[in-house]
Amino acid sequence: MGRMDADQRKRQILECAKKLFAQKGYYQTQISDIQQAAGVARGTIYQYFKNKDDIFMTILENLHLEMRDIISSKPENYEEDFSNAKKVFKYRIRKAFALFTNDPDYCNILLRVGLGLGDNFECILRRFDNQMVELIKAYLISGIKLGRIKPDIDTELMSNLIGGAFMRMAYYYGVTGKGRKKEEFEKLTEEFVETFAYGIFLEKP
Repeated sequence: MGRMDADQRKRQILECAKKLFAQKGYYQTQISDIQQAAGVARGTIYQYFKNKDDIFMTILENLHLEMRDIISSKPENYEEDFSNAKKVFKYRIRKAFALFTNDPDYCNILLRVGLGLGDNFECILRRFDNQMVELIKAYLISGIKLGRIKPDIDTELMSNLIGGAFMRMAYYYGVTGKGRKKEEFEKLTEEFVETFAYGIFLEKP
């Protein structure tokens, strides 16, 4: 039970810190602000984290892991032969958009607050971006091998286009709050997928 309580307290500290970083920015947020928001003693924070950098780095790492899982996720009844390649693409885009529209703090931290900070933070942000592009590229290459994605596309270029467009859309909708209504969210997902579908997928035989 004690272990569970400790994990919950750590998550509480991270959640409060995430909101503060998103609202106030990294430099304007102090340990005392996080302490007050989380309702814990200052010493309690240092039981889990070395300093403010460590807290911020942990938030970025958690987001990195969450996005990696989303990009690699598969819908129920996923067909390994990619006969539903477009369905898989749409499923992953929907889940990724949902992460940012449901949690705009993540969006603010990744695309606004995290920019222009130190090398350690920039390294994580670059790794996040590069891994997302590499996962998209691997998906495209697999689809080409299985005859579901056009063989003549430039996978390097297309994966960067998809990744870049996704991050721009995530920022716009995550920050403005648009796309949080179900009908807006579905429209956003559908339009994004259809924008790229024509240039990517072969017609299903």
